[in-house]
Amino acid sequence: MTSHLLQQAWTLDTAGQSVRVMDDEALLAWAAKNGLSPRQAQLEALENGVFPLRYLKNFQALTLEEQIRLCRSRVLICGCGGLGGVLIHLLARAGVGFLRLVDGDTFTASNLNRQWLCDTATLGQPKALVGKERVAFINPLVEVEAFPSLLDEGKADDLMRGTDLVLDALDNLPGRFLLAERAHRLGIPMIHAAVAGWWGQMTTLLPDSSTDLHQIYGKKRSRDAEEEALGVLGPTAAVLGSLEALEALRLLAGKASAYSGKLLYFDGESGRTELLSLEPM
Repeated sequence: MTSHLLQQAWTLDTAGQSVRVMDDEALLAWAAKNGLSPRQAQLEALENGVFPLRYLKNFQALTLEEQIRLCRSRVLICGCGGLGGVLIHLLARAGVGFLRLVDGDTFTASNLNRQWLCDTATLGQPKALVGKERVAFINPLVEVEAFPSLLDEGKADDLMRGTDLVLDALDNLPGRFLLAERAHRLGIPMIHAAVAGWWGQMTTLLPDSSTDLHQIYGKKRSRDAEEEALGVLGPTAAVLGSLEALEALRLLAGKASAYSGKLLYFDGESGRTELLSLEPM
């Protein structure tokens, strides 16, 4: 079976090295013929030294072993709006093998300025289901589960269980605290990001970290009127979503976190970024 797979591959020279590659069409046909899921097929290819052609530009930035780690990974993305839409696009393109998407909301016209999954054709549709459909177009080698429902205490553990990473792309503090609490209890790393107007922030909460969301929000559990009035600019969500995606790729590839114990603060109006310590003095 594997020998037939290898026969479908060809060699390309990139960055001074020869790389065996295979395109989606051949890989999907081989998967169907052998009763494998597309995700299983891409892992079989990678484990035999064949890069799906779509990941060729990952090569060098990621080793073959790191790409395999991404394709084996399972990630929960909670929130499929401004931040979540960016995460869904970038992680699917990078080759993260399994995405679980959670969002109980539907798209409205006010989402059009910033949410990558929202367009005139998807208005009124459930965000999580649109996300799943979009991934099928972006990367059919990725497995996706969609839950068009709100995160609550009864569902949180089941949604997280079996995942390697939890990504916070929510827009409310109760949901963020619930996510962080359950991720910590289950020993799963979580990346938190939030945006408002020109500004954004992010941090990484590792299972053994001494920091949590209380260092950022204190006793605050809801957005105040001033913060709501700021709105969200599209580029702000894109920048923070991209930084969150990069941190996700670092962790999933087995690299060190850039933001554990730290808060990245981004000021899009001045162009300034700051990295603040969350560790006790």
